[in-house]
Parts: sequence; structure tokens; C-alpha cells
Amino acid sequence: MEAGMKQVKNAIAVASGKGGVGKSTVATHLALALARTGAKVGLMDSDIYGPSVPTMLGGGPPPQASAQPGLIHPVETRGIRYISMGLFAGRDTPVIWRGPMATKMVQQFLSQVVWGELDYLLIDLPPGTGDVQLTLTQSAPLVGAVIVTTPQDVAVGVTLRGLRMFEQVQVPILGIIENMSNFVCQHCGQATEIFRHGGGKKAAEELGVPFLGEVPLDPALAAAGDAGEPLVSTEGAVVDSPSARAFLEITAKLLQQVKAVNALTQSMRHHPTEVKSADGILELTWNDAHVSRLPFRALRQACPCALCVDEWSGERRTDPNRILMSVRPLDIRRVGRYGLQFNWSDLHGSGIYTYDYLRSLDPTAPKDSATPAKT
Repeated sequence: MEAGMKQVKNAIAVASGKGGVGKSTVATHLALALARTGAKVGLMDSDIYGPSVPTMLGGGPPPQASAQPGLIHPVETRGIRYISMGLFAGRDTPVIWRGPMATKMVQQFLSQVVWGELDYLLIDLPPGTGDVQLTLTQSAPLVGAVIVTTPQDVAVGVTLRGLRMFEQVQVPILGIIENMSNFVCQHCGQATEIFRHGGGKKAAEELGVPFLGEVPLDPALAAAGDAGEPLVSTEGAVVDSPSARAFLEITAKLLQQVKAVNALTQSMRHHPTEVKSADGILELTWNDAHVSRLPFRALRQACPCALCVDEWSGERRTDPNRILMSVRPLDIRRVGRYGLQFNWSDLHGSGIYTYDYLRSLDPTAPKDSATPAKT
């Protein structure tokens, strides 16, 4: 098996704008429900400070080192592969790290874990919209994101900040899930709206994104998380509970959304199939067989970031003539599925060049290219 994301077909972020909405519970059960369909599934717990996935999956041995130096194998349990900071630190051991250290660990989870061939990799993001979230959205080729919220207006409002983050980095929203939607009495079957109801669906309708479904408050779900015995198993019968049924229904809708996004991506007008650099030139081979050859200095002069271009007026802040003739990219990396980011030799690296924008910089490109987009 290969390390990193090379053999991952669909990476899906599971996110929320705030903590306490049950995001890790949702991510874990979605992973198990996907594996139940026969798919090869991985789960990456990127909540470095508060990892809970190992507890919900019943723990596991520390990840094993690969024969290749610097690489590790994920833990395999219950039909899925997973990695978590909770597998390295003790259950009661706090992770007292500054942001850059947590971000580096997440990057290692992406590049140094031998994920191998996976149909789906669910990435359980920590709550909020900070460094770790931004690193993941820009480093992992995400097919899309699932947003988890609870019904209250205040929770929905904060959670939507996470949704806006994905929109800004052009990651498709696969849908919203409303967790703790209501409580169904085990004795009489009566539903009680403890935290109100319908906030997630209302937000999805207002924003024009899919609503994947509701997960009720369920004592069986809470007990399963504490005991490390998930309600959804990859084989055999599913525990007969409202939340288990909800996860299976939500997973079916999620698969439909992934299929739709992949179909749209495949029909995208322009994207590079190969990226090479040599002799002062970036060479892009596009999906229509056109080849763009863009000089490094011209690319650096055209940087679209907010430091180089005024976001309101569109006027360039920097003098292109002051860019060194010798400037070159020290590193080129793909950003999601929509663009490239360069780490330049003059220590500049905040600009994201979307594929449409790169195409527009080539005067020899066919005139049917899309309107350039800048980030």
C-alpha cells in the first residue's frame, strides 16, 4: 500500500463551527455505514486536542511503523482503517501544543500514513475555522464537506461559519446533518424537541445546499460511544435504534451527493492532468490536451493574493518590475481539486492560483476558457 492520499478516491471532511454537536460520533458512524456497503473506508481523527474516535471504536494498539522509514500504518478495526492522536497519547494525557505543531501532525496524517487504496476517507475536523481546518481544506483533495449542527439557532449560526470557510476555498458542501434533532421516548414513541427542531434543514434550504437528514437523541447511541461498541457494524445486523436507522439513511443520501459532485468535476471544462517545472517554465498539460508554458517570473508577477492585489479595487499592490528575474517556486502543491499554490524563492507563498486563473494567463489557450477566478 502507498502512503498519503494517492490512492484515496474520495476524501470527505466532516466539520462544524463549534464543539459539542456530536461531529465525531457522526463521522465514526458514517465511516462504518459506508464500510457496510462494501467500500474500503478510512477515518482520520484530526481533532488533535480532543480525540474521541478511539474510544468510540473500542480503542486499539498503537499504529505500527512501516518498513519505509517515516511512515506508519493506520489501525484496522471493525472493517475500517483509522488514525488518531488518541492512539499515541494516553487517554488522560493532555496534548499541550501550539497551533503549528498540531498543524504539522495533521499534515503527517495526510502524507505519512499508509492509507493505501480507499474508496472513502472521512476526515473528522476539530471544531472551528482555524489553522488545522485551513491546512486540511487546502492540503487534502476533498470531494466535499459534510456540516454537522444541532437544531438551536445559536448552534446553526456558528456552524455556518464552517460552511462559509469551505465555500471560500471552493470545497463543495455535500450536505448538512442535524444531530440531536429530537428525543424519541423508548416507551411511548413520543418525540420531544429538547433543543428545538429543524434548524439544520432550514439553513440548508436558505443556503441551497443538500439536507442529508436528522439524527435523534438516542440513549443507545450515547451508551455505544462510551462502550466502544458502535450501533452500526460493517457486517451482521444493525442495532435497532432510531439513530442507527438515521445514519444508514443519511449515508445513502451522502453517496448520491458524492456521485453528483464527481460527475460535475469530471465534466469541468479545464483542469491540468500533468504539472511539470523546469528551465524557468511551469508546464501544464490540460484535460483538452492543450499545453501551457508559463514563465516563473510572469507567474510570480501575476500572484492573485490579497497582499499583491487590492481586494476591493483590483489594483495591483506590488510593482511587477521589482520581482527578481531569478524567482522560482521552491514547492508547488495542489490545493484541493481547484488550483495550485506556490512557495516562491522570494519567501512569498500566500497566493492560490485557481485552474481557471492559470488558464487565463496563457495567451495561446483556446478562447473558450472559463472566466478567471482569484483567491
